[in-house]
Amino acid sequence: MRWYKDRPEEGDFVVATLTDVDRNSAYADLEEYEDVEGLIHISEVSRSWVQDMTKELDEGEKTVAQVIDDEEGDTVTLSLKRVNDNNKREAMEKWKKEQKAESFIENLAEKLGMEKEEAYEEVGFKMQERFGSSFHGFEISEAESEKLLELFDEDTVEAIQEVARDSIDFKQEKLEGKIEMSFPQGDGVKRIKDALSEIGEGVEVNYISAPEYSITAWGRTQELAKKRIDDSVKTIREKVDELDGNFEFSRA
Repeated sequence: MRWYKDRPEEGDFVVATLTDVDRNSAYADLEEYEDVEGLIHISEVSRSWVQDMTKELDEGEKTVAQVIDDEEGDTVTLSLKRVNDNNKREAMEKWKKEQKAESFIENLAEKLGMEKEEAYEEVGFKMQERFGSSFHGFEISEAESEKLLELFDEDTVEAIQEVARDSIDFKQEKLEGKIEMSFPQGDGVKRIKDALSEIGEGVEVNYISAPEYSITAWGRTQELAKKRIDDSVKTIREKVDELDGNFEFSRA
């Protein structure tokens, strides 16, 4: 995976693979950074007293460390004892997602007619810096498209959204509601079909009993599910008003 910064900063949590462990120190490769090595002193291994680091750490072990000194050079000083379980879980999850996002960037490059490196420079790195990871940029590309439009043109945002739809399972979070819809005119059934003809992707409307209908929206996040149900309700409401009908919506 590629990261927008060449080296981590003090306070950053990084994924590290231990490469050389002796009694008093350990060296580690930083998974998100090239040509930067991490050094862990025995005093930064545990809050408990440690006599021999070889009894606490194994070469090849992958872990999360915090950068406590990022002075110029090829080596940064790391701490393990300052990392709690939540820090470790979040850093590992971000790293794993960013690995997945590498294939997203490759697909995006094809859609935009770019080389992979160019797609990283023009899109991936900007999403990493703005959203904390490029994966999250893809993840929110539909629910919060206005944020991406602050960074990219419409064609690029549409390409990002296409890749996200092809690559991420958005049917995870679910929101439900109830619609009451009626038309006093004789051709009410036709008008109802017209009113429901333009509901968005990831949204279903099902008949319960006149005049009630259920509406369900799915999304990779609650934000996306909410946006989808809100957009569809707005579209249906406007269509019903245009067709001189009655419309009410309530959350389930």
